[in-house]
Amino acid sequence: MSKDQQALELQAAGVAGPGEPWWETFFPDDLPTDWQLEYYTHYHSRLLLPATAWAAPDEGPFGPWAEAVPAKLQLTLEWPGGLPPEAGAAALARIENDLGETLQGVALGVMGAEDAAAVEAALEAGHVKTAVLTGPAEAHTLPGTREALWYPGRDGAGLWQIEPEADLDPMGWRALVEALTAAGGQAPTPVFLRARPDRLSEFRTIAQLLGVG
Repeated sequence: MSKDQQALELQAAGVAGPGEPWWETFFPDDLPTDWQLEYYTHYHSRLLLPATAWAAPDEGPFGPWAEAVPAKLQLTLEWPGGLPPEAGAAALARIENDLGETLQGVALGVMGAEDAAAVEAALEAGHVKTAVLTGPAEAHTLPGTREALWYPGRDGAGLWQIEPEADLDPMGWRALVEALTAAGGQAPTPVFLRARPDRLSEFRTIAQLLGVG
């Protein structure tokens, strides 16, 4: 990973977690599920979709993609190691057909080089245009986190997916931002946080105060 910290910009973004308490408690109780993504975009414009939210053979948890996803929402799809390449490529092709340029690309989860190559081959065979944005994810140990995954990009950039501790206070957020800064990277670097979307502002504020947000 590059140590060019001067260029680093940490961009707070969310992770969709339909059915997860940290996701569901963000929305008004009477808000229909198929309005969740529209509501989310009032606060943030970038979102990571785990495989549980996009790789099923039927429609996603938000309903028909073309109706549920606002045009201004930028989606990155996480492709985990256990997802069969052909099935994943077929699901991705259906979403791509509905959403077009709303899809930013695919971030490969923790997997070996052979599995990563199989994913790319399946996408090519299925004539899927959505780009593979990163190589396989790498697990890191960072303060204030339950899990931290770094997805190395092929152009020197990359992205993070992080599950922060539930009770992280401002000092805890600062320790996390400082650890991410020390890890390096190149601007901009999305940091997808598996936490209530309103907590993203806490991360963003600390990153801005430290000059990397």
